[in-house]
Amino acid sequence: MTTEPTADELRAIAEHRGMKLVRSRKRTPGVGDYGKFGLTDAAGKPLLGIGEQGLMASAADIAHYLRGGAADSWKLSAEREPAAKPAKKAPKAAEPIEEHSPIRRRGKTSPPPSPEPARRRQDPPPPPKAKPVLRIVKPEVLPEPELSLRPATGKDRKALARLLAQLAEPPKRISIDANVEAIGKAKAGLLVADADGLIGCCAWGVVPTLQHGLVGRVTLLLVDGDHRRRGIGTALLTAAETALTKGGCGTIEIMSDIMINNAHNFLRARNYEQKSYRFVRSAGGAPKARRD
Repeated sequence: MTTEPTADELRAIAEHRGMKLVRSRKRTPGVGDYGKFGLTDAAGKPLLGIGEQGLMASAADIAHYLRGGAADSWKLSAEREPAAKPAKKAPKAAEPIEEHSPIRRRGKTSPPPSPEPARRRQDPPPPPKAKPVLRIVKPEVLPEPELSLRPATGKDRKALARLLAQLAEPPKRISIDANVEAIGKAKAGLLVADADGLIGCCAWGVVPTLQHGLVGRVTLLLVDGDHRRRGIGTALLTAAETALTKGGCGTIEIMSDIMINNAHNFLRARNYEQKSYRFVRSAGGAPKARRD
């Protein structure tokens, strides 16, 4: 007794001859084209057993066709069924046979396999985004230039003029060179604070008086507005006080209008007390008549 070839054998023979075996996707016996097959060429053109109603060839028909007996095997089928027309679209029920399809033999019906749940191809989830790392970037702190106190020279005249312009009442016209020279002749003092540029100055002199003897008078104490509250004014005033004390002064006085902003509090912190008023007028001019 000749056994019907298996689906795997038919598939292998079809592939050897450049064809493709199509097998019904029906899994319930007696429904549609259950257990039927078809053949197509390599491009998918129907060759055998594929019609408008689906697949129509049995395993034996496919085997006979592949072995060269297609004309005899399909003579009756051609009379019963019209020639299969090329389908515009491949029947949804037909699909290429899978290698794991169950083997079916004539006269024996095996229960259809339970349908497997459709598996959708899913791309792997993208890796989680890394959280940005917050970094605190500290601004570069440049070291403070070294402060030095030195006697003023004629080369400082331009820097001194810019500094004097910050006074509450800046002088209109002065000769820096002449005034620096006059301070030197009077044996007075003029220090400048230098830190990669002139940022402050302090001037003083000695006034001989009848009632108080030698009085040291600080005539100017001025620090650049961008460098205040850093101890520069204190350093300049301390140097002036030391020089006046060594010069024999028993009293040191300082005029309140030589400071810019908060002058009185600064002086009180240095133990200066308000003792008198200061009256000023221009020299060389006749005094104005008093009006009663």
